[in-house]
Amino acid sequence: MTKHRQGRRVSRRDLFQRGGELAVAATALAGVGGFPSTAGAQSTRSGIPRGDRDILRFLAAAEILETDLWEQYCELAEDNPAYREALESIDDEMPEYICDNTTDEQSHAAFLNAYLASVGADPVDLEPFRTLPPPVVDGLEQRPRLTNLTNLNVDTSWVNRYLESGNPDFGDTFDQIVDIENRAAIPTSNNMEESQILAAAYVAAFHFGAIEQGGTSIYPHMLSRAQSRDAIKILAAIGPTEAWHLTIWRDQIGGIRALDAGGGLVFPNLEEFGEHIMPNPCTFFDRALPLCSVVRPMDKAGAVAAANFLTDSGLFAGQSQAFFDALDALARAADAAGRA
Repeated sequence: MTKHRQGRRVSRRDLFQRGGELAVAATALAGVGGFPSTAGAQSTRSGIPRGDRDILRFLAAAEILETDLWEQYCELAEDNPAYREALESIDDEMPEYICDNTTDEQSHAAFLNAYLASVGADPVDLEPFRTLPPPVVDGLEQRPRLTNLTNLNVDTSWVNRYLESGNPDFGDTFDQIVDIENRAAIPTSNNMEESQILAAAYVAAFHFGAIEQGGTSIYPHMLSRAQSRDAIKILAAIGPTEAWHLTIWRDQIGGIRALDAGGGLVFPNLEEFGEHIMPNPCTFFDRALPLCSVVRPMDKAGAVAAANFLTDSGLFAGQSQAFFDALDALARAADAAGRA
């Protein structure tokens, strides 16, 4: 699906991506001191503990849902000229990054379900819930979807959360950069004005980070609950890729410029936000200890919290009650894992 351009310039985002091997190694080493020991852990090629199965099943569902929304973004980024132009006004490589992110999520979803099947656990099947019709616009494949990108409430506080010293695990809250309520992140018709398409691209730019910050938090949260060697390895290896995605999208919003989209949706010039993209040190573990640059939140990043966050964002508008019941059951089972 991804189309790579020839002879593209080397950017700092390329350096982030090339640093991936180091990040994986660092996460693996962190497990020596901070994660459950794998010494004597159950070998899982013949099965995994029920709690680990529930964790991986919820994450498989989350990755399937992520894949669904990212595929829509990628299709439009590649094949809707007006939307692609709007995205490139933020950064000329944004369409490529969108489709790279899509490929990553596809691999996560496919791997997790295949792994579950390989150890005799039930894979996750959300196909019965693929019922939502997408907008009829150029470039968007007309096939039923799991997610709805036309009426989103986008949390933009994740930007300030990683710039400030507070941590949601300690009850700290953060201001929204932009108030985005009931807004489309993609074109909803072929007759939209250029400014409307640009506003949709700006909404999408914040939505990208909002989605990936969730993945950045949920994997280390679940890692602290995993019991088997395989589950620990899977969580420790996939989790950092979500943080790499978040770093890319954190950088991208620095390309947003002032825009009054009407109806109270106002984007400020965010050029200054592109000048500092690394997570600042924050409160961690104990307020009496020095500030430390970490993923935040972790303690409050449970599966039910993640499912509620996605639901409240409007991502599943139009879904059946059976869908919400199934998602809630998966989330509750995952949150119950690892409890004494």
